Amino acid sequence: MPPRSATQPTSTPLDATAWIQAAFEALADGGIDAVRIDPLAKRLGVTRGSFYWHFTDRAALHAAMLKEWRKRQSYQVATRIEKQTTAPDERLRQTLALPHAGQRAKRAAAIELAIRLWSRRDAEAAKAVKHIDRVRLSYYAKLYGELGHKPVEARKRAFMFYAALMAQAFIVTDADTDVSGELADMLLRD
Repeated sequence: MPPRSATQPTSTPLDATAWIQAAFEALADGGIDAVRIDPLAKRLGVTRGSFYWHFTDRAALHAAMLKEWRKRQSYQVATRIEKQTTAPDERLRQTLALPHAGQRAKRAAAIELAIRLWSRRDAEAAKAVKHIDRVRLSYYAKLYGELGHKPVEARKRAFMFYAALMAQAFIVTDADTDVSGELADMLLRD
């Protein structure tokens, strides 16, 4: 949802989801310190009172953000990929292509990085990141298991796959150094 201008009045009351989405935008742009009530209200074109209708304080907004991020990252991505193919190697290939899937993927990577940085100084954010990492690693290990790898080997391969996936989202390369096109073949090689 695009932010409303500060001068544009809202025609309908904002729900908590609008506040959470605006908070994610602020988080992606400036980290957790940018997630503040007054700038969010200005961005949404409402008063602080609208915020307090949905949240008791900034910590409550942070908790709602983490809950929403866990939900999105735990279920939505895997569900979307599983709808496209049942083959485990194709699921892994499609997952590996996500960081290059356009502006939406870049924005998701910015949010992910901001949450991971936040997790270095906040126990609840750290708990959310740990949960997501566990869910993702389990899912990737399951796919490697479906490819015929024993559980210990599947876990190792899942970790390497996940490390490569995360690195792709944050490493900036040029045409001479980019190997993302060959990465899936390297990671799925027996």
